[in-house]
Amino acid sequence: MEPPQRDGRDPGLQPERTALSWRRTILSAIAADIFIWRGWLHALNHENSRPGALFASGPSVHVIGLGVCAMVACLTTLVVVGLAVCRIKVLHAGVEDLDHAAGIAASALTVRTASAAIVALAVAAVCAIALGM
Repeated sequence: MEPPQRDGRDPGLQPERTALSWRRTILSAIAADIFIWRGWLHALNHENSRPGALFASGPSVHVIGLGVCAMVACLTTLVVVGLAVCRIKVLHAGVEDLDHAAGIAASALTVRTASAAIVALAVAAVCAIALGM
């Protein structure tokens, strides 16, 4: 009795490899977030430490720019985490009934959203560096 022939690949490890790559992506995004937020908080603290800064005309453009970069970084990381959780659940659920691999293929919307989020995070990081993080 031979097992039925599949398309020649072992689908058992594919969800694990995908989960590991999503986790690496999330870890990289969180590291970028931490550096951007640290730069923003440092700039905010530095600006508020000047005498009379509390009653000044408001935060500088530098601090506002870094704050925007921090918010964009946080939102994009949340999007990537949400996509990763959904994708990993689909892959692990699809392994049990792998009659055809098309059921676990990533949708175009998932790929585009993840790509846009990573590009937005990269732009936020570059902007934060340019602002003198």
